[in-house]
Amino acid sequence: MLPQAILIDGTTGHLAPFTGRYQKRLSELERIFQDEEGRDRDVRMRGDPLVYEVMEYREEGSDLFFGTTTIFPGKVGNEFYMTRGHFHRRRDMAEVYYTHHGTGVLLLESRTGQSELVEMHPGLCAFIPPDWAHRSINVGDDRLVFVWVCNPQAGHDYAEISSCGMRRLVIDDPSGYRVVDNPSFRMASP
Repeated sequence: MLPQAILIDGTTGHLAPFTGRYQKRLSELERIFQDEEGRDRDVRMRGDPLVYEVMEYREEGSDLFFGTTTIFPGKVGNEFYMTRGHFHRRRDMAEVYYTHHGTGVLLLESRTGQSELVEMHPGLCAFIPPDWAHRSINVGDDRLVFVWVCNPQAGHDYAEISSCGMRRLVIDDPSGYRVVDNPSFRMASP
């Protein structure tokens, strides 16, 4: 393993070089938004818009890897575009997010029911403690671009959030955004 310089475009989230990349379109985000009919309509009427993209840089054998997430501006109903949200498979591993561009919020939830919200704006670095679910939400009119760093063994566990939802929703409001209880949330089985 040798030292490496990776160029990060803070406006687009593009990495050079990168070792992995994926995109999530609106059609792939079932059961994320409250307004499923609105999501389906947006997929049909707007040509299945791109919601977010992840690029990563990983060196085999390293205890760290990193990348960028770019969330595009948009809404389904009164909910802003967001990531799926996940826990880490390894419950003892944390993560950090450093915001380069745009305006967003990081919604976090512990398995014991505690919810927290961290603002995301350029220059802010958010610490995500071990065993906290996290979802990033673009509440602005431009791309939200952030760099993330974690241990590759942390893994992603999307199942609980996919089946139960998160306790809170971030919705559009005349003042910008508002956090409300999720009427569709249900507790996970122990």
